[in-house]
Amino acid sequence: MKALRFADGQAMLAGTQKGLQKMMDRLHKISDEYNMKIHIKKKNIKRISNGKETTVNISTDEKELEQIGKFCYLGKMITSDAKCNVEIKRKIATRKRCLLQKKGIDYHGC
Repeated sequence: MKALRFADGQAMLAGTQKGLQKMMDRLHKISDEYNMKIHIKKKNIKRISNGKETTVNISTDEKELEQIGKFCYLGKMITSDAKCNVEIKRKIATRKRCLLQKKGIDYHGC
């Protein structure tokens, strides 16, 4: 699987930086052929790996795309290390906030 398409976007999957850059170049070329514009401000790179954290340098239309460390997708926090620690802490904080609100206690935790 190389790409996941959504109603308002697309996720591109590649095993290497070179492979991802090739996919981005093709997307840009086809977009130009159909007079479509890619919104660079809405595009970013999410690298997920259980190995050493490195920076991925991908560009489109000679503009470097931002690499992010984590993002929320369908209510789940996805991090670059492919671990669930952040998601678990987030769920605990949410449950704690709900429980305290039910008891009428004001909670301002993160």
